[in-house]
Amino acid sequence: MSRRLRLENGEALVISVTPVAQGLVAPAALLILLEAVVMWVATKWTLLHHYEALALLAVGILPALVVAGRSWRWRSHKITLTTQRVLVDGGVLGRYSTQVNLGDVFATHATQTFVERLRRRGVVLLETHSGTVMLGPVRHPAALRRLVDRTRREGTTSASQSWDE
Repeated sequence: MSRRLRLENGEALVISVTPVAQGLVAPAALLILLEAVVMWVATKWTLLHHYEALALLAVGILPALVVAGRSWRWRSHKITLTTQRVLVDGGVLGRYSTQVNLGDVFATHATQTFVERLRRRGVVLLETHSGTVMLGPVRHPAALRRLVDRTRREGTTSASQSWDE
């Protein structure tokens, strides 16, 4: 669970997303395969049939722990876009938080490999004077990049209008 977002004066929440899950399919498939093999072998081998529950637990504990840990880590990360900043929070045991003011962002990029394009996944990069901040991997990275750009433009136009007054 992420901490509660505290908005500053005049700041509004635009969108809050969770990055896509990575590394869950292989251990989950391994868990299902190992459990199926144990159940099939238990039908052929009488000794294993007597201890089938223990064998299922012993064979499935490691892949189940891997799936649980990766799910917990995945669900603990959050990318939040407000009208003034972008926040990236995450971490399971040790937490981290990165904040980038939209006024400091001078360019945005969305990068995708061929497989990521097929799966509609990718990484959004925010270019600032102090370095590059990576957002992702996220679903529909081009849409998130456009949303960040639109929020940046709206923030600069509203700031320039109040400056001219």
